[in-house]
Amino acid sequence: MAKTDQITFETFRMRFATEESCRSFLFSQRFPDGFVCPKCGCRAYYVLKTRQTCQCKQCRRQTSVTAGTVMHRTHLPLTVWFWAIYLCATDKRGISAKALTRQLGLSYESAWYLLTRIRSAMRERDQRYLLEGEYSDGRKPPFRESGNRETGAQEPRVRRNGNQSFRQKGTASSAAASAERKRSTCAEGAEAAPGCRVFNNPAL
Repeated sequence: MAKTDQITFETFRMRFATEESCRSFLFSQRFPDGFVCPKCGCRAYYVLKTRQTCQCKQCRRQTSVTAGTVMHRTHLPLTVWFWAIYLCATDKRGISAKALTRQLGLSYESAWYLLTRIRSAMRERDQRYLLEGEYSDGRKPPFRESGNRETGAQEPRVRRNGNQSFRQKGTASSAAASAERKRSTCAEGAEAAPGCRVFNNPAL
């Protein structure tokens, strides 16, 4: 949630106080340009209130707004899911099942179930962002090969007798400070391993 969209828990609860308000929000997220049948592409539909699904008028396929989410086919109300997700996302310390029980008036078993599902979904989301090369706020993760891109510090490499070079391991923050020590260590080892040469060029 962006900083400009942050609201208090009480305001959030008032905004999503009913099942209908929660379903309406999920519908707008799933179909931002209006309903489109995932099977045939038809835009005409009607709501089956007994099953809480949207049924396509052309192919009769039924689509739930909770499909593909942690809320799909659960026995808990959507309002409870929304409130629990808010508390998990905004508590930097990590809310516990006991705290969730007190906040939402749930049994411990229900609170534990909610936390397990929500945290699992959040881990999957974070992993997806990392695989795609960015975080949830749009920042790019630091790119590191042979050194620190920001400082330009590069880690020395060692080539022995024409074989493939290997980068010496070390953190970006200590790369510059430890470079001289690594050169000295490699130089001392050159006597025992003839043909050892030290390079600072990361392209080698």
